[in-house]
Amino acid sequence: MLHTRDLTAAYPDGPPVLHDVTLDLRHPGIHALVGPNGAGKTTLLHTLAGHLHPTSGSIHLDGRDVTGWHPTAAARAGIALAPQGRRLWPSLTVVEHFAITRPAAGRDETWTVEELLDTFPPLAARMQHRAHQLSGGEQQMLTIARALRTAPRLLLADEPTEGLAPIIADQITTVLRDLPTQGVTVLAALPHAAAAATVADTLHVLACGQLVRHTHTSAAATDALRRHLTLTHPGDEPAEPHQ
Repeated sequence: MLHTRDLTAAYPDGPPVLHDVTLDLRHPGIHALVGPNGAGKTTLLHTLAGHLHPTSGSIHLDGRDVTGWHPTAAARAGIALAPQGRRLWPSLTVVEHFAITRPAAGRDETWTVEELLDTFPPLAARMQHRAHQLSGGEQQMLTIARALRTAPRLLLADEPTEGLAPIIADQITTVLRDLPTQGVTVLAALPHAAAAATVADTLHVLACGQLVRHTHTSAAATDALRRHLTLTHPGDEPAEPHQ
């Protein structure tokens, strides 16, 4: 589905953050990015979504070179970003978020408001509330629901369980785990290998902007990956999310 080759990216007037990242994502599936803070996970997601242009390397979607595309083009191709920090419109209600977020031209409405409320039941009682009036968990649900509203084939989720109470994090995780059955591939930056292994089919480890390892999520492979992280970045693996 999506492939990067030797991808390097930097923020304006800054040094490179990603260095020669080569990544292959199959469709449908769930793929996790793990690594310490500052490893480049957010930078990679924003580059794939078109919010940051690579300085070298390439991005291919279904065999088509889409390197350096605009976020609008990414949305039209079926790529949606659920960003870290949520970035909702604070003064807009839940129903207004749904009203102004629709599939890009040429894409079918595969996620109706009714389907999104079935997926995130707590939002049904909060439709007339403004985003800043929602709890952190409800805001995260709305962030993911808004991304799904665009009918993506690929959802880029940046720390979707960050800062959430365990029961809410589990609800978000369940939704992500079910998305491939509905034709949505997920690439998520998740807190650490153990948490990612409960959700993802494959784990991709970033360190200092480089892809240093990838593995399938069998028990043996995940255990080896945890040892690798401990040896290369002791103390860097984040703790379990909590509120």
